[in-house]
Amino acid sequence: MTVDHPEPTDDLLLQAWRDGDKVAGQRLVERHYQAVARFFLHKLGPQTDDLVQATFLGLIEGIERFRSEGSFRAFLFAIARNKLLKQLRNTTRDRARFDAGETSLAGLDPSPTHLLVAQAESKLLLNALRHLPIDSQIMLELHYWERMAIADIAVVFDMKVNTVKARMRRARIALDEHMQALAATPQELEATRSGLSGWAQRLRNELELR
Repeated sequence: MTVDHPEPTDDLLLQAWRDGDKVAGQRLVERHYQAVARFFLHKLGPQTDDLVQATFLGLIEGIERFRSEGSFRAFLFAIARNKLLKQLRNTTRDRARFDAGETSLAGLDPSPTHLLVAQAESKLLLNALRHLPIDSQIMLELHYWERMAIADIAVVFDMKVNTVKARMRRARIALDEHMQALAATPQELEATRSGLSGWAQRLRNELELR
């Protein structure tokens, strides 16, 4: 009779990696690769391999800086966020005015040609997210798509938990306002509103890289 061994946790794999086990490091990268790729896909389109690779390179270079204040995922997504903001800042015309707390992806690129999802409600939600300030968009996506705890989101942004909660409350209100403005019909708006968590899960699946 075979015995199923539980998958090692991120913390166990990380410790083994630090101790020189390269296989453990590879397993850790493979476990989180899709989530990091998905993080960049919606925001910048499919041509984001360089940023995904840069994120994991940043992980390798900074692995000794990781402390247990948050999860490994929070540490990884903090690196991904920094890579994203650097890319956006470097490609915007007015770098001095770029502010992730104010600037939206829709403001940087009004034509979201890479939103290749089939359902109208999915398109509405994705488009509304792009009209939020970039940091607000990231917070909601980490919470709804990646099921990240508020405490870990606070680590990603290096903020206090209560600050993140307040920002996410404002972000949800702003998201609804943008959906109202962008919806083609009242029915589309109501369908998206009533099934926000479900649409988020569907989008997570639709944006999965295969």
